[in-house]
Amino acid sequence: MIGRTTKINHPSGVQIETPILVPSFSSKGFSFNKKNVSEATTALKVSKEFLTECLLVSAYDLYHKHIPYSEEYICTEITFIDSGGYETSEIYDLSATAKYSYPTKKWALDKYEEILERWPKQKAGIIVSYDHGLERQSIEVQIESAKELFSKHSTFLNDFLIKPESDTKLFIEMDKVLANVDQMSSFSIIGLTEKELGYSILQRMQHIYKIRKALDDVNIPSPIHIFGSLDPVTSILYFLAGAEIFDGLTWLKYSYYEGTAIYQSNYGAISKDLGINIRDARVKVESIVNNIYYLDKMKYIMKDFIKSEDFQEFDELGSGIGDFIKKAYKKFTSNL
Repeated sequence: MIGRTTKINHPSGVQIETPILVPSFSSKGFSFNKKNVSEATTALKVSKEFLTECLLVSAYDLYHKHIPYSEEYICTEITFIDSGGYETSEIYDLSATAKYSYPTKKWALDKYEEILERWPKQKAGIIVSYDHGLERQSIEVQIESAKELFSKHSTFLNDFLIKPESDTKLFIEMDKVLANVDQMSSFSIIGLTEKELGYSILQRMQHIYKIRKALDDVNIPSPIHIFGSLDPVTSILYFLAGAEIFDGLTWLKYSYYEGTAIYQSNYGAISKDLGINIRDARVKVESIVNNIYYLDKMKYIMKDFIKSEDFQEFDELGSGIGDFIKKAYKKFTSNL
């Protein structure tokens, strides 16, 4: 069985244990108020009482105050600080149902480092290697640039995000990635975006497995982080393929229910605690809170599965989910 758990020690003394399901916040894909503050800020305020372990926020949003920094709201044990690649790109994650007009503001490495320099030393952070949506580099340059950035900010754990090498490439070049894994030993975490891993769930699982195996072959235990994947189906499948950290915006856009992600507006009708008479605004709040608890439950089910290797563990998420996951896993292993 490929699924695993890893313990990572943060320089602050905090210990992180995977699998980790990371609720993300981004201004991209959400509306803005008259003060140019993202709707995602409201979601962050709603979530503050329930999010304790981790969250992900973009340095781009913090710099431009689309999501104003506040220790009252960003108060989890660990914070992933993304470098702004998603907000400055023309791509949307696979959960996107609408593409709002999103004019990109100026963004560069020095602005990212300004946010890192201002980050409170008492707050444990994990920084992602610098990525701009309009810039592409060879894998070798990506590695060296990340090492240089991380060496200047050693109070953080680091997360090296592998990107396609040119703007004509939709996906990462697996041959180039595998040929350079031995150069990644200094990275705490190895990141990949779901959308750039392949053209199907199966191919993405295969690529995760190949990278995990290549890292293991050169004794690099750094866990794999899948950016843009945080739903009840693919998070589990990618976990079974060898990934351990998952983040995304799905939890803000959909409602988790019985092992799937459903339209948020339908959650009120299906939930036994709500009903079709409940206002949409309250349904949204209830959905966000429910999703946080769901992610926490899913994390512990993943850990239980590592010990038991019993697919029926996943039935706690919804009837028949274990059988579906088992069938998908068999399809995956038969194609390795």
